[in-house]
Amino acid sequence: MGATMETSGIKSSRAAILELVKAALREKSPSAPSALAGIATPGAPGTPPSIRKHLEQSVADLFEEVLLDYKATVRRCAEHQVPSVIAELFASQEISSAVIPDGLDRSWIEQIKGIELVVDDGFRSTGELASIDAVITGCACAIAETGTLVLSCQPDEGRRAITLLPDFHFCVVRSSVIIRGVNDLFKHVSVANPITLISGPSATSDIELKRVEGVHGPRNLFVIIVS
Repeated sequence: MGATMETSGIKSSRAAILELVKAALREKSPSAPSALAGIATPGAPGTPPSIRKHLEQSVADLFEEVLLDYKATVRRCAEHQVPSVIAELFASQEISSAVIPDGLDRSWIEQIKGIELVVDDGFRSTGELASIDAVITGCACAIAETGTLVLSCQPDEGRRAITLLPDFHFCVVRSSVIIRGVNDLFKHVSVANPITLISGPSATSDIELKRVEGVHGPRNLFVIIVS
């Protein structure tokens, strides 16, 4: 008898709690949809401006704006200016070595001076790659609204390891491969190869929101947008 009364009491308490939850949900009036619904917390690095402004901007302009918000360095140039822009960016940093994928356009690096350039053969160890200062790659696709570089192991992008271990990543992005939103990504990139998504320099925060850079990728991201 005592056990039956105890079980009945538990069920009654559970029912009472559920009724309180249902009542709270009924009383909560849904707010109007936010113009920034689905976008990162306002003020956080990489938070885009209003949706209306997005639609008014070209994808290249929007991509640059979000990258700058991520604290990446951005340069825009014509195709023939790529070598001089890369050389200028290298000269502005303390870089003594760089790795490039085997399929990279060699004209991009012809003006770099005083740097040890290594062509990745696919067999270098993580220790070797981590000792190299920088990497230069192309880009399969880029997403404007999120400021994301999309690499898919193409010949001018190389394998994932070379873009994760050096401290500086220089990425050449043709404006023709920049898309507006994530929804269109797989119209442009095949899932047959591993895909790496890079949104700004590597950074994370601990529970106290202390920013730490370089945890899982380069601390310095340089993007050259080619028109």
